[in-house]
Amino acid sequence: MQVEWGELSAEIGAVNFYETQLGLNAIETLLGEDFFIQAVKCCISLEEGWLLAEGVLRILRPLGMKHCYHIYKTSHDIEERRNGVSLLKYTSDRKVLEYIPEFLADPDEHIQRSVIEILDQMLFWRAIDYEDIIPILESAANHPNKEVRRLAIGTVNEETIQGMTDFTANLVDVLRKELYQWKRRLKFETIHGLDLRCVPWYGRLELSFLTAQEDFDLSEAYSDEYYCRWRLNNLPCCESEIEAVGKWMEREFDKSGTSLQYLEIFLSACVTALKSSQIQKILRKYNLSQNFQITVFSPNSSFPRRNFYTTLVSSSDVGD
Repeated sequence: MQVEWGELSAEIGAVNFYETQLGLNAIETLLGEDFFIQAVKCCISLEEGWLLAEGVLRILRPLGMKHCYHIYKTSHDIEERRNGVSLLKYTSDRKVLEYIPEFLADPDEHIQRSVIEILDQMLFWRAIDYEDIIPILESAANHPNKEVRRLAIGTVNEETIQGMTDFTANLVDVLRKELYQWKRRLKFETIHGLDLRCVPWYGRLELSFLTAQEDFDLSEAYSDEYYCRWRLNNLPCCESEIEAVGKWMEREFDKSGTSLQYLEIFLSACVTALKSSQIQKILRKYNLSQNFQITVFSPNSSFPRRNFYTTLVSSSDVGD
């Protein structure tokens, strides 16, 4: 086949410019839309050669995604609709998130359960981040289908994750050292808030202080606009120690697939660490405002984030 690359690049808007999507557009133009329609149909009908067709669609994802969705929307055969949704886990990119609410609301339980499989595969391919799906999992946790609820929430507990006790103890030790170091640097600061940001899927533990010297109204400190603009946001910590704690957390969290319960176990460990006597003792050395509070937020793709833990602590509560 002779390809006129100049004409093709002009047709798809790729003259002197390239990105992955343009390459996929070129492949779709060269092979033709019918190629992908037939490949999707072959997979869904389990015709001879369906494994090869599926392999091609996996390599060229998301070019088969819209055709899978079209079958879901137009077919009157429930098995075709189910198979179309199921195939999305191998043929999609992050745009599949737009379809998820519709699948969860579908009356067919098989289609409802396919949502978790799709999300799990997208995470495996790193086509989406865990924070992208937290709102979906929280919605699925209240779904009428108990299997969807079970898959979203998970069935783990602290005993399931071997080493959680050591993780919490190590976190206390790291935080104690960091708070001790920052105490001397912040001795002239009035502290209104201490925030511990925990992002298990990235292995990140970030310590931030809210002070009286912010350039915004403190009543807006936890809003979408200002939360990441605290003067002392994501303080540099003892990298080797906190990195080791974070890496262990990331490895364990990766085993969870899609599970809200794994997330809450690590958030609970952060809360336990902050409530420990060692941390409370070092906080007594800071100049805390009357409205000082400690926070641990549940990460989300947008604000308002669910406030997993907040405690109001007055200076008298933590005084000597």
